[in-house]
Amino acid sequence: MAEQESWKELSKAAGSASVPRAITVIGNHIRLVPLCLEDADDIFRLTHAGERDDIWAEMKVGPFDGVQSFRAHVSDLLDDQSRTFLTLRTAAAGPVGWLCLMEARPAHRVIELGYVLFAPSLQRTVAASESLFLIMRHVFDDLGYRRLEWTCTTANAKSRRAADRLGFVFEGILREGLTLKGRPCDICMYSLLAREWAPASAAFQAWLSPENFADGRQVRSLEEVRASL
Repeated sequence: MAEQESWKELSKAAGSASVPRAITVIGNHIRLVPLCLEDADDIFRLTHAGERDDIWAEMKVGPFDGVQSFRAHVSDLLDDQSRTFLTLRTAAAGPVGWLCLMEARPAHRVIELGYVLFAPSLQRTVAASESLFLIMRHVFDDLGYRRLEWTCTTANAKSRRAADRLGFVFEGILREGLTLKGRPCDICMYSLLAREWAPASAAFQAWLSPENFADGRQVRSLEEVRASL
C-alpha cells in the first residue's frame, strides 16, 4: 500500500506530457507543418514513381492505385484525432513526405514516432535527418515526454538502421506483434528516454553543424559524433 501511494506521489510530481498538436517547426533545411489535403497530390507523385514498391513495402497500407484513393487515405488521416501528422517541406521541392506522432499516453509520458514517409529525393539527406531531430526535440523539450518509441518489422532493415543511427535503444522483439497486409510480422521495439535525450541532442546539433560538412558531404557520421561526446 505504501509503495502504491509513493508511486502515485511520484506520478503526480512528474505530471503529464502535453497532447501533441499539429504545429509548425522550422529548421535550417526543412520545415514541419500540419498535414493538409492539398499536400496529397505532390506526396503521391513522389512516392508512387519508380521506387513505389520499396517505399510502401513495410507500410500497413499502400501503394495506392491512384491519386484519388491516396487523397481519401490522407483525408482519413486528418480525421484521426489519435494521431498527429506533419508534412515535411523543403524550399526547393515543397512537400516531400510526412511523419506522425501516435500512440500517445500523456499520463505516462510515452509516445511513438511512426508512419515515417520519405520521398526518394528526401532519403539520405541532411534535411531528412534534421526532420527527425526536430520532431524528437519537440517531443522531449516542448511536449515533455519521458519515452519516445520507434517500432518496425524485423524485416525492415532500413528502419532498424535508422533507429540505431538516431540513438534509440533496441529493447527486443514482439513476436507476431503486427499483421501487415495479411501476414503476421515480428516487431522490433526501440526507445529513447528523456534522460538520454541531452547527449543525443548534443550529437545531433554537432553533426548538423556546417563545420561537419565539406562539399556537401559529412565529415563525421552521427554515430562517430555521438561516440566522441
